[in-house]
Parts: sequence; structure tokens; C-alpha cells
Amino acid sequence: MVYTKNLVLVCTGRDALRAAKQGMPVLHLCLGITSAGALQRLQLPTTETRCLLGLCDPPPDLAACNADRLAADLVFEARRTGAPGVFADFEHDTPQIRLLLAAFDRALHEAGIPFYVPLACGRTLTYAILTTPTALSGGSLTAYISSLQGIYGAARIAAFLQPVSQDFTLPSASPNGKILTPSERDNLLARTGSQTFFSRELCAKYFTYTDTDGHAHFVLFDDASTLEAKLAQLSGCGVQTVFALFPDAVELISPS
Repeated sequence: MVYTKNLVLVCTGRDALRAAKQGMPVLHLCLGITSAGALQRLQLPTTETRCLLGLCDPPPDLAACNADRLAADLVFEARRTGAPGVFADFEHDTPQIRLLLAAFDRALHEAGIPFYVPLACGRTLTYAILTTPTALSGGSLTAYISSLQGIYGAARIAAFLQPVSQDFTLPSASPNGKILTPSERDNLLARTGSQTFFSRELCAKYFTYTDTDGHAHFVLFDDASTLEAKLAQLSGCGVQTVFALFPDAVELISPS
């Protein structure tokens, strides 16, 4: 069984219409902020799908702007399109970004519109739903989600389903390894003859091998079965919203 009840498909451009045909909620990354600090429509929102509005990361040369005015414009756009929520796809945690997010947080809360923000730059917000990636290289996915729910409240934690495929040289001082494409990983498996295992804690598959220089490696990766398992664990933790990129998530959608 694939737990797609709370899955939201994240897309851009024409993929928004294709995703909407899956009969599932859609997050359309269609808004931006100009360097002058004005709200910008990067693409026309898919209004007939009542999709969530995605706001892309502001440019690095963003000038000082009226955060409250920008927040009011964002609320207007969400109401105009009937959007059931707004997602700020921000990557940087700067004083100016914090100021913008705080204004969005207040305005959208007062308008009764759910506001989703990546955990990395939304920890200080009062009302926003904080979204965390599911790609872990250590610990336990269930324990990690539960710890965040204990800090912020269960209703304020959402997840972003991000497939992992990384090669770590052991010992590894970094939580990030060398990224492998599926074909590179398959070729590596075929060349080394390694056996794959499933980690219930990480909710991912892994295998080990030794390279020609005698260095030990640990390869951690997801496939359709591990992503399904992640969705099941997140559902068991009570996570109400899980975002996943489209069309990458197509294989997770149960046939109608």
C-alpha cells in the first residue's frame, strides 16, 4: 500500500497541468520576487486546480523592500487564485530573508492561509508549517520527525520527500557523500557484486564496497520501495503533508 493521502506534487511550468491530472494536490512554483522587492508571476498559476502557490528564492541582490506590502500582495495573490496554501521555497537564512518570512507568516496566518517554509530558514517563525527533508545519513527518520514534533508541535511539521543516492568514503566527516545517478549506482553494484540491505532506521537501502585503493565505501540510496516506506513512516508519525517533486514521484502514485 502506498500512503499518498497527504502527498503534494511539486512542479513548475507545464508539469503543473500534468500533475493536476493525477487527482492530487499540486504545489506550483510560479511566483518570485524581483531584485526591486516586488512580487512577480514567473508563470501563470494553474487556477483551475486550486494549487498551492510556490514562491521561489529571492535574488541575492534583493534591495531593501517593504516586507508588509509584499506580504499583502502575496495574500492577495493566494486569495485571487483560491490557493489552499503558500510555500516559500527559500534556501538562505539571512536577516532580510527572516524579515520577509516573518511578515509573510503574520499576514498569511491572519488570512487563514497555511504557510510552508523550509525548516532551515523558518525556525524562528510563529505560525508557519516547517518542512524538513527526509534524506538522512544517520540516526532514525521516525526519531528525527518525532523530535521536531516535540519542539514545534505535530501540526507544524511537514516533510519533503527527497530521494538520496550518495557514496560515502569511510570514515566520513561530512553528512553528504558523492551523488550517484541511478545508472552510476547500478554500474557500481554490477562491478563490485555488492549485496544491498534495507535500513529501517534511515528508511533507505545501502551497500558497501572497497575501491581499488583499498578505501571502504558506504552507498546509501532510495528507490520506489524505500520512498513508499518513508511515506508509511511519516504517516505513522502523523505528518499531515508530504511534498514530492513531479514527475519523479509518479511511480509512487497508486493507479486509479
